[in-house]
Amino acid sequence: MEISAAFEIIGITGSLIICASAIPQVVKTYRVKRSRDLSIVYLTVLMLGMGLLQSYSVYVRDFVFIFGNTLSMLSTGLLIVLWFKYREQQ
Repeated sequence: MEISAAFEIIGITGSLIICASAIPQVVKTYRVKRSRDLSIVYLTVLMLGMGLLQSYSVYVRDFVFIFGNTLSMLSTGLLIVLWFKYREQQ
């Protein structure tokens, strides 16, 4: 295995771990039907940062970053949707 292929596997694995870290929060928010523990400011700034990083990733055509950012943006976007859906039940 080439060294670059090994590092791509490491990068993809890291991206999957980072994306998976949001799953417990998504599940908890959905299960309790409450979003009071979520900071919409944090989620918005996080989404903005990921969007900018995604733009850069597409520009440099880095598959690992594109893949990881796409998954991260989906999970963060889902948390934002849940925040709006359950904010009245706070």
